[in-house]
Amino acid sequence: MPQEPILPTSHETSATTSVSSSLGREVDAPIQKTSFLSGLRDDINIDYADIPICLCSLVSGLCDSTAFNASAVFVSMQTGNTIFLALGAASLMWLKALCSIAAFLLGRTLAASFLAQALLIWTAAALALGGAAPAFGDLALAERMQRDGVLDLRALAPIALLAFQFGGQIVTTRLLGFNEVPTNVLTSVYCDLMSDPLLLAPWGANPKRNRRAAAVVLMLVGGICGGG
Repeated sequence: MPQEPILPTSHETSATTSVSSSLGREVDAPIQKTSFLSGLRDDINIDYADIPICLCSLVSGLCDSTAFNASAVFVSMQTGNTIFLALGAASLMWLKALCSIAAFLLGRTLAASFLAQALLIWTAAALALGGAAPAFGDLALAERMQRDGVLDLRALAPIALLAFQFGGQIVTTRLLGFNEVPTNVLTSVYCDLMSDPLLLAPWGANPKRNRRAAAVVLMLVGGICGGG
């Protein structure tokens, strides 16, 4: 004999309704908005973080070509500055190379702060455009000073600012896990790119290869823009 369905009592019905209404209030509750500053403190989503990392290679090429034209040293590629430090031992060139290397090493404190790095680049650009560092704002003057062997100590300010932020930039790439894009040099990138067994794999099958290739192209474009 089939059993009769058990109907809920009034107490159970009210309890179910209470739970449903409570759940409804939770679902319908407005989502709390976060401020811009609090959003900056959130963890970084690395799904698309490789895009600004690759763009850092563009900035490296742009700043290095500009700094080299203005002061005959690099602010990003410290391998070249180490050679300049050795070659300039008999002249004052070593001072600019040493300034860039030292500021780069101190730049470790800027790791994972793209905002601070951008502010330093803007400050260096303001010094150049405002005439505080004439060699960075006038290419003809910079070439004449280099030809005559004149060292303008005012050029050390933008050199130090730019090298300092590039020290933080390369550490940021390490913290985010994109070791294949150092953003400062291309020697290791060329080696890893050409020794990659999946070099000719489809576009979506080898993201590291794609980042390396993008870094090469972007640094080249940045160098052309800065050198022009």
